[in-house]
Amino acid sequence: GDPAQRSFYRRLIRDSMRYRDEIQCAGAKVVDAVRAHSRALGNDGTFYALHIRRGDFQFKAVKISAGEIVENLRGTSIIPRGALVYLATDDPDGVCKGCWANKKPCKDQLGVEGCPKDASWDAFVRNGWHVTVLRNYTEATHGTNPNYFGMVDSIVCARAAVFAGTWFSTFTGYIHRLRGYHGLGEETYYHSTGKVDLARSPKSI
Repeated sequence: GDPAQRSFYRRLIRDSMRYRDEIQCAGAKVVDAVRAHSRALGNDGTFYALHIRRGDFQFKAVKISAGEIVENLRGTSIIPRGALVYLATDDPDGVCKGCWANKKPCKDQLGVEGCPKDASWDAFVRNGWHVTVLRNYTEATHGTNPNYFGMVDSIVCARAAVFAGTWFSTFTGYIHRLRGYHGLGEETYYHSTGKVDLARSPKSI
């Protein structure tokens, strides 16, 4: 197709099909709070983010443990020791509550694909990361419609210094797009096994 026309419609989508202002403002408040948290830890306001999809996600191969995520992200080579790592997840407690695989709850089949034996986030802490989630910023989210919290999560992830998401997830895919708009596409990854660098590939995925 015509490159100029293609660019025109991409810009149209970027500028017109976006979150409403109240969601953008709510996300900005949380980003500011996360950066303040980072500075309180002795960092410069820089933070990192992961989107980890669990629950009833049908793609079992990408529902992996924190330990596997650390291994896939090469320890501290992508996210450094001492970093504040924001988790956008449907499992903030790290217990895989409501997780299913093979049409059965994970609590009855720990260790099968899609049901990690250790569902906790402890491996992140052992790797030297400070882990945080949206509910830790209640002052910043005060007055925000809880139905917007998922979108707020995506805005926070879009502004992280480095982001790694879940392969097959459209939520991760939209965060990748937002990061591209902010010029952060080169610091975007997947944490799923065998897929880590594909978001940085020059070809369409």
